[in-house]
Amino acid sequence: MSTFKGVVTEFPQIRIDYFRVISGQKPPLACFLSHVHSDHLLGLESLKSPFIYCSPATREILLRLERYPHRMNFAKGILESRKQTYKHLQTLLKTLPLETPTVIELSPGNEIRVTLFAANHCAGAVMFLIQGDGKAILYTGDIRSETWWVNSLVQNPVLIPYTLGPRRLDCIYLDTTFATKSEPYREFPSKSEGVRELLEKVEKYPKDTLFYFQAWTFGYENVWIALSAFLESTIHLDQYRWGIYKSLSARENFLQSQEAPPLCGFHCGNHYSEGCLTGNPHVRLHSCERGTSCPVIEENPQVVSIIPIVTRLSNGVEIGELGAGGGNGDLNQIHELEINDPNAVGQLMQLCAAKLEDPELLSKIFFFLSSATDETKNRILLDTSTKGDDPHDDTSLLGDIPLQELVAILARVATTTPSSAGSEVQLSNTGTALDKIDGPLPKSITFPYSRHSSYSELCSLVRAFRPRDIYPCTVDPINWTSALSIRALFGHLCSADLFAHDAEMTDMLDERRERMRADKRQRPEDTQTTEDEETQHSAAVRNESLAEHENSSTMFFTPPVVAERPSNGSAPHSSTNTSHSSISASVLSPISPPHRKAQVKSPVQPPAQPPETRSHKIRKLAYNAALGLNGLSWPDFGGLVSAGNNHSKKEAEL
Repeated sequence: MSTFKGVVTEFPQIRIDYFRVISGQKPPLACFLSHVHSDHLLGLESLKSPFIYCSPATREILLRLERYPHRMNFAKGILESRKQTYKHLQTLLKTLPLETPTVIELSPGNEIRVTLFAANHCAGAVMFLIQGDGKAILYTGDIRSETWWVNSLVQNPVLIPYTLGPRRLDCIYLDTTFATKSEPYREFPSKSEGVRELLEKVEKYPKDTLFYFQAWTFGYENVWIALSAFLESTIHLDQYRWGIYKSLSARENFLQSQEAPPLCGFHCGNHYSEGCLTGNPHVRLHSCERGTSCPVIEENPQVVSIIPIVTRLSNGVEIGELGAGGGNGDLNQIHELEINDPNAVGQLMQLCAAKLEDPELLSKIFFFLSSATDETKNRILLDTSTKGDDPHDDTSLLGDIPLQELVAILARVATTTPSSAGSEVQLSNTGTALDKIDGPLPKSITFPYSRHSSYSELCSLVRAFRPRDIYPCTVDPINWTSALSIRALFGHLCSADLFAHDAEMTDMLDERRERMRADKRQRPEDTQTTEDEETQHSAAVRNESLAEHENSSTMFFTPPVVAERPSNGSAPHSSTNTSHSSISASVLSPISPPHRKAQVKSPVQPPAQPPETRSHKIRKLAYNAALGLNGLSWPDFGGLVSAGNNHSKKEAEL
């Protein structure tokens, strides 16, 4: 998920993929949008000026996206909703042709030259080469830098001066979603290898088998094309998704998107040739949103699901793709709960505690709220709860509903979201080749198809340009170490010894250490702490320091869950790795509360108890923190403040 705050040091008068007001920065003179995934649209809904430059496909898709933000109104006791679109940006969105240098005048006498290049990520996704005043940078957005793609860049006439010629880019603003030397993120199968595996598995099934491809975001367009051509069937999309992709053929602008013909069809003289997508549900292939009353998928229990993953290890371990790198749910009509008011979140927690008697469920909800506060940029996706148990029920959250019903909604979302509160992500056990499986063919198929680059692929891209510096666009400040620095990852491929981002992170770490030392000096002299308490206190101070840096260009990424396929054919279980969908829950939530005064140990040792798992400990702490039990409070646990928490710090310490 992108953590880039939009500011390009070399060209401070522009913004890229971040449109909120930035303290201390003047308003931009031009904005740029690389693609339509939600983590790159922050603030765009309220932008009034200036122009936003993007690819033709990005413009058409953006104008048809629909979101439904919901806000808690405790004064009225209701959950308010509204429909949000980007249609008002129609006059601000300006499309640029790909691989064509275009001069943009920011102000009289102040010009930059911008060139767009396909990013191999999703429909409309591009990179920006920006040149001006003797400087040049490449902003990648989200990319999959496979070998063939990097070779095409090296040979591009506009880029040859920076790849094969004497010039060097000042900086590459790089998609570092999977930038780590550790396995399994060092090497990924190529997209073509993943599609080949998928087609080999699909071919094993009878000719009348119905397939459902689980596309929850933009970026699987080439998989659609391959499946449609291989099985000689178009792919059904629901009305909302079909309307988005059909717009790629719009002729409002003289620039037509290059993605349109294979997906939506084209005219050849007086003849119209259909693309691979359709709104007709009576076909073998489906990629419609669940719950939209598709008469074929909803009424056929024998449908085979196709699920993309990031990669698969030799021992059968699969890396789940859902939500990794952002974009989770972007292809749906998104319902989301705004949680940018800590007091409102605290009131919501109290409401949940009053309405729910199950401590396990309550702790899951609290963990879900804690993780979502940071992971989703102050919003919670509610689209998984907009449909009832009846598959034909098209009831949505449009309109105001009582806040009491929000508790049930959160309970449903928290228990169905992968890895919420430490729960396990269940992936289909189809990692083994189908020709090795005895008995019936499986009901689900997985295949590797990462939308982001592996570490080795990123090295290939950096090696082609040898820039003076690299600025990462996906950063985990909590787990950041020198091993994850730009110098350590890509220093051997850079042509200068700058590493500006490493200096930023070092300054942040120094500030944390100073805060810890200052806090330690303020403790009573008679307070004795154990080594474990020191570690807990350090985690709390680190979290507090990170909150103050919310407006800086740092957030975090934790690789998604690794699910191992059991040998007995049962549903796989998660390993010790942390799911991307519960990043905040795993890294922001301390294992124990911050430092307290040392307790006098009783000479009578309690009987031995079965060891608690880390998940159980965290859930218990979250539950106690929300209720103010055992000297805990929610600010200690997750950094959120409950408006109704009457426990003072002194009382908590007692």
